[in-house]
Amino acid sequence: MTPQNILFVDDSPMVLSLLERTLSEERFTLHTAHTTKEALQVLEQHPIDVVVSDLLMPGLDGITFLRMIKEDYPHIVRIILSGHLHTQTILSAINQVGVFHFLTKPLELDDDTLKRILYEALDEAKLNRNRLHTDQSVAPPLSAFIDSILNAPYRPYVLLNEQDIVTAVHAALAELYPVGSSLRHPDQQGIQLTEHSLYIPYDESESSDPDLYTLDTLTVGHLSLRLIRLSEIA
Repeated sequence: MTPQNILFVDDSPMVLSLLERTLSEERFTLHTAHTTKEALQVLEQHPIDVVVSDLLMPGLDGITFLRMIKEDYPHIVRIILSGHLHTQTILSAINQVGVFHFLTKPLELDDDTLKRILYEALDEAKLNRNRLHTDQSVAPPLSAFIDSILNAPYRPYVLLNEQDIVTAVHAALAELYPVGSSLRHPDQQGIQLTEHSLYIPYDESESSDPDLYTLDTLTVGHLSLRLIRLSEIA
């Protein structure tokens, strides 16, 4: 298993030294930085999963630093460590940074609260990496699918999700079957395009009547989409 990495950023050598002693036996690799400049160097050199940063430091402030991480390393879970958590600061951090947790100074190291929060953050980082990997694997087939639609404008289409909700529609059909509307038939056994007097039972969902429509199922990542291409506009 690839070891996970946590980076603590604080301008107090005492705080970082205390953290290193307290967390030395844990199942993750601990990195420390006294400035945001040092922290950025660590981020370039190591696969960091969680960043715990003070807000008030010389040079680049903590919120700006965490906002940069959010943009450049979206999988990294961001935690604020500070002894000066005013309401406006908290609101600003939530809005700009998407903070996972707030830790206040002085840190309570006598119980397992800090360790529990860090392991929860590591679990969240793992989920973030998996989501990013899924998004990257989905992109090529989704791009090909979009190209197939754009390259056949003469075939008006309706794209449905697994709940038969319209997620995309040809401009010519937008008023008939608006995005967000349901095309599921009341009997729950098929799809109903009312304006075309067209009913497609689920047990025939892979069939097609070329004179009226064709229907294809597209699997993109964890998504299963139905693409109905109509022969003509109602």
